[in-house]
Amino acid sequence: MRSEQPAFAKINLTLDITGVLPDRYHSIFTAMQQIDLCDAVTVETTEEGITLTCTDGSVPCDETNTACRAADLFLTAAGLSGGVRIHIEKKIPSQAGLAGGSADAAATLRAMEALYPGKLTEQELLSIAFSIGADVPFCLTGGTQLCLNKGEVMAPLPPLRAWAVVVKPEADVSTQAAYRRFDTATDLFHPDDEKFLYYAAAGEYKKALAYADNTFEELCEVPGGAAIKAAMYAGGAYYAAMSGSGSAYFGLFDEEEKAQATADGLRETHDRVWLCRTVA
Repeated sequence: MRSEQPAFAKINLTLDITGVLPDRYHSIFTAMQQIDLCDAVTVETTEEGITLTCTDGSVPCDETNTACRAADLFLTAAGLSGGVRIHIEKKIPSQAGLAGGSADAAATLRAMEALYPGKLTEQELLSIAFSIGADVPFCLTGGTQLCLNKGEVMAPLPPLRAWAVVVKPEADVSTQAAYRRFDTATDLFHPDDEKFLYYAAAGEYKKALAYADNTFEELCEVPGGAAIKAAMYAGGAYYAAMSGSGSAYFGLFDEEEKAQATADGLRETHDRVWLCRTVA
């Protein structure tokens, strides 16, 4: 038996680091949005063991891979014997703030659920997802979600329908290093979370995004990032920001023609540019 599942990337419409929790992890206020830039994850049942192959040679294919961990945790929690073979057709770039690894883990869990229906409850799947990573519950649930605490406390928001241009600069960003800079930073600008949520909850995203921002943009210096945002706005984007802790940037557009023209222009100076749609 086999199951193939899409692993959609995510962008952060707004992202505020709101404090430090008792366990020393950071709390966040963010709205996550899936886009149709995606990996394809195929899971096939085998007699024993968990193996993984990937079209991207830089991706680890051992037990540290999030997809392997997801399959192992599912089999253990469901009390199942046997194994699986996982293959990932990789499209989402790594270290981009687009949740590529988290999306692969979530797609693996969906595939396992399709292969072994009814073995685990939705809450059990979400618990496994959160044990793998803070973004995995959102990637499992998908759409447009308000995400709080470490990201695992979620509430659905009205769907956002837009074109998105995504650019991955050459530079990579360390999320852990960015959080360490937050711990010592002073006078950081924070988005207006209350006003963002007020309008987002009503589906008025253009009004909501007037109060949005990404705190990580102050903590992570991505070479060329400001120029990418400027090109997005010059091309007609109604909002542009860095996603997650970076280093990818995105712009949101009403019109496909403007989004396509902006993407074409950015391809003159950047190798990794995608024209996407949001996923409901």
